[in-house]
Amino acid sequence: MSVGIVAALPGEARSLARLRARGTAVLADGAQLRLSGLGAERATAAARALVAEGVDRLISWGSAAALVPALHPGDLLLPREIIASDGRRLHSDDAWRESLTDALPGGLRIRHGALVQATGVLVNVASKQVLHECSHAVAADMESAAIAAVAAEFGLPFIAIRAIADDSTMILPPAANAAVDADGALKPLSMLRALAGRPRTMHAQLRALKQLAVAFKAAQNTLGVVALEFVDTQRAA
Repeated sequence: MSVGIVAALPGEARSLARLRARGTAVLADGAQLRLSGLGAERATAAARALVAEGVDRLISWGSAAALVPALHPGDLLLPREIIASDGRRLHSDDAWRESLTDALPGGLRIRHGALVQATGVLVNVASKQVLHECSHAVAADMESAAIAAVAAEFGLPFIAIRAIADDSTMILPPAANAAVDADGALKPLSMLRALAGRPRTMHAQLRALKQLAVAFKAAQNTLGVVALEFVDTQRAA
């Protein structure tokens, strides 16, 4: 079987391969990894390109935002259900998800609650609460539903592998939005301008950026653990 993996950002894909924006790599186990950039439209295009290249299974790989207090940075979400922004409910492949779950080390905190599609970056607590109340999902990202929809269209098995990068109370400062573009490329000058443009909140933003960096590192560490086991699982498949 040939596996296609879609990750939005280079930082999310780093545990599998080091890629520049919208790059593609063939991993040691033969899986194809493609960077899509942020958002559903780009994820759809990346997933379709992988299908055109002959993959017969799809994975959404990366980070997610927690919508409930029970999830913490570094927790691993292997959702049974993915909810699109239009309310459509898509399902991951039970056997594949369970096989990966059984292969992972016991120290990981693994959850299987629903993952919902966010139509934009969730910048504050209120936006997370509203999305949870509407969907009853435990976490959100912008790409998984789009990738799951492509898998469903072509009748392919699908799973989402998402590590929690920010908890339900974390606020995303304006400087964080300015720090990267839609392809995940760093924009340090834009971040500095965003900080300088709000001098009264600069210290608060810097604290929030530090918290976000620590949380994202926890998510990266979890994805690194999964990557090691995932390669072994695919070789045995």
